[in-house]
Amino acid sequence: MKELYTQKIFPVILDHVMQFDSLMDARKKLLSEVAGHVVEIGFGTGLNLPFYGERVLSLTAVDPNQGMNRLAEPRIAQAKFPVTHRQLSAEKMPFDNDSVDAVVSTWTLCSIPDVDAALAEIKRILKPTGTFYLVEHGLSPNRQLAKWQTRLTPVQKVIADGCHLNRDMKKIVEQAGFEWIQCEHFNAHKVPSFFAWMTFGQAKKTLNR
Repeated sequence: MKELYTQKIFPVILDHVMQFDSLMDARKKLLSEVAGHVVEIGFGTGLNLPFYGERVLSLTAVDPNQGMNRLAEPRIAQAKFPVTHRQLSAEKMPFDNDSVDAVVSTWTLCSIPDVDAALAEIKRILKPTGTFYLVEHGLSPNRQLAKWQTRLTPVQKVIADGCHLNRDMKKIVEQAGFEWIQCEHFNAHKVPSFFAWMTFGQAKKTLNR
């Protein structure tokens, strides 16, 4: 039953939920500057593809959930650059050190079991000049709401394939050895309050760590 939900039902739910206007606007803003050879972790159903600019040379789409691919295939077919789909976890990726121009994560770090391992992999595969582009929901600065996010996270992990509501994304990225080029926070419009606090930006890996 769990596999049926994860592989068949949840991808359809996610594809619908992640098309709120405020989320699609964030994708457009984030991805317009991405260039070169790109790895996107948590590729999901391919909702980011239309928003990549003309400077993208290739994209490797990484996602451990095979059920997402069925919905992603039509979008991959319409992409204006080569897309390779890999059923992998971001916690261990078979790419060379310092080999990627950009890594993209949109609402993905919340659901990776070992997020520190995934960020270490992102840091490893990025070129010294590479950029990590991300937009993630996470722990609200509102203390009362944050308490509820922590209380509800065990339930959220079950219904949303491992998603945590209470990860402090800015702090997690910094502790992994990245420094921000740009970091913004905003509350997404028309999104449930437990999910609405967003961290948006670009980061470089700190070379001396």
